[in-house]
Amino acid sequence: MITAMNKYLFLIYHREYESFLEKLRNTGVVHIQETKATKDVAELQNLLLLRKGIAETMRMLAPYKSENAPAQTTTPVVTETAGEQAVKDVQHLFAEEVRLKNAIVAKKREIEQMELWGQFDFSSIARLSSAGYEMNFYASSASAYKPEWAEIYGAIEINTVRSTVYFVTVGHKHDPKPDAERIKLPDYDLSTLYKQQEALEAELQANAAAKTTFADNRMGELSAYDKLMADKFAFTNAMVQAEGQADDKLMLLEGWVPTADAAPMEQAIAAEGYYIEKMEIKEEDSVPIKLKNNAFARLFEPITKMYSMPNYSELDPTPLLAPFFMLFFALCFGDGGYGLLLFVIATIAKIKSDSGAIKSLCGMLQWLGGTTAVVGSLMGTVFGMVMPWAGDDLLGSVRNDYFLNQDNMMKLSVVLGLLQIIFAKYVAGYKTHIQKGFKYALATYAWATFILFGALSFVIKPLAESKPELGVVALAFTGITGLALLIALFYNSPGKNIFMNFGAGLWATYNTASGLLGDTLSYIRLFAIGLTGGILGGVFNNLAVQIGGGLPTGLNFLVMAIILLFGHGLNIGLCMISSLVHPIRLTFVEFYKNSEFEGGGNEYTPFKRS
Repeated sequence: MITAMNKYLFLIYHREYESFLEKLRNTGVVHIQETKATKDVAELQNLLLLRKGIAETMRMLAPYKSENAPAQTTTPVVTETAGEQAVKDVQHLFAEEVRLKNAIVAKKREIEQMELWGQFDFSSIARLSSAGYEMNFYASSASAYKPEWAEIYGAIEINTVRSTVYFVTVGHKHDPKPDAERIKLPDYDLSTLYKQQEALEAELQANAAAKTTFADNRMGELSAYDKLMADKFAFTNAMVQAEGQADDKLMLLEGWVPTADAAPMEQAIAAEGYYIEKMEIKEEDSVPIKLKNNAFARLFEPITKMYSMPNYSELDPTPLLAPFFMLFFALCFGDGGYGLLLFVIATIAKIKSDSGAIKSLCGMLQWLGGTTAVVGSLMGTVFGMVMPWAGDDLLGSVRNDYFLNQDNMMKLSVVLGLLQIIFAKYVAGYKTHIQKGFKYALATYAWATFILFGALSFVIKPLAESKPELGVVALAFTGITGLALLIALFYNSPGKNIFMNFGAGLWATYNTASGLLGDTLSYIRLFAIGLTGGILGGVFNNLAVQIGGGLPTGLNFLVMAIILLFGHGLNIGLCMISSLVHPIRLTFVEFYKNSEFEGGGNEYTPFKRS
């Protein structure tokens, strides 16, 4: 459900405003109403960029953390100066890494160039030069090189690589030179270059070890610095959100507090002598949303927040949609073995994790995996294999009546879609009921009832022909359907005349009929995606058997294991993506559309220390 909120107005003398914010932050329950966007305040933008840089630095450093790193039980306390220095230290390590890698690449190029000439002593060339002889290094294509250059210029061939001849000449400075490309050699001989490369690579290894040491022992400093900057951002943001009054002598600030926390906050602020006034919530107010659900529904709140938070005047859709999302996810995954594997992995991760957010995510994955294990088993597919109970030779009619196959799977997808649409329309009616009153919601209730009992009448009429005792039920369903249609056509706009209502009802009939068909058919993708995952799993199984079957014993099991691990791993990844994207769309998009939810609410974010 959505937590009730109180709206407050705070009026503070400008010289006391900063100390007031400290008191307000200590209460930790006030959501400050923003009147200025972050992009309009340069200091806030700079803090955001700084936090982005810290996050990027931590992301780059995380892979260097060793497996046996000492656990950090407490977050270190750092000053802004110390935190800034920690970031600089890490950035220096990464800058040095880039420098060393570039130097190694350049050194390898020098070595490649010198390897063409082999190892020689540069001091010998210097002695020749001091004696009046000059040694020059040349490269020429094999076709352009002339053997007589040895007599004319004293050319000596050193190497030939890919139709290029590398040679040297020794002579006086003023002797004629061959028509070839003159080569400038590196400053060091080959053995020295090798040693320089080894030294650079040793420095690179030391750099990696330094990053590991930092990640193992000082990562907490970066986390503490990020929290410090988060607090500074929140405080700076609070400073700029107040509106100056009476020539900026007074600061006017609006805020929101959960009703359950309002009384202690009022007492704490009033005790300091600050002016506080509770305001009436208006329809146009952007009230922050705080969701409050039971342990099960709370696991699915991140999906609601990811799609769209409800408005304050609406309902919390999380507990309403969690069962649908679980079922749709399971139908899309469509494999009992994959579901069991997901459940086991989520359980192990939940046990080992110390993070509350990770535990919550793993809890949701446990429910999704467990539901998939059950639904996938009913579909008769486990790790891409068709189980005996899914065949025609075992369980006989029981399999056809109670297990899912391609025929009843498609029907089930459509039925589930229709049920969610009908449910969403009843929710739309209830939302209108609590917002405006029952008479304004009656037409919406009537449309939902018309669709529900119309579908039931369509199903029960053929049964009534073979079972006469169901005739009364079929007649009752038809009567309810007709009554609902009359209400929807003639009482959809309370207060208007019957002709206006009838016209509006006809238009609503067209919209409902056209939208209902398209919305219902869109749920067929549950069947299609689930079927695709099962087929892909079976393809990888067959591929492993066909390729590994003809190989020698021992090798065949290794090849089969590699194909199965790669194939099923890829299939699980694809199924996971599809099973999150499409159920979210079907669950939330269709629900919001048919329930007439507006969404777009802002999440409640209390002003407090990180």
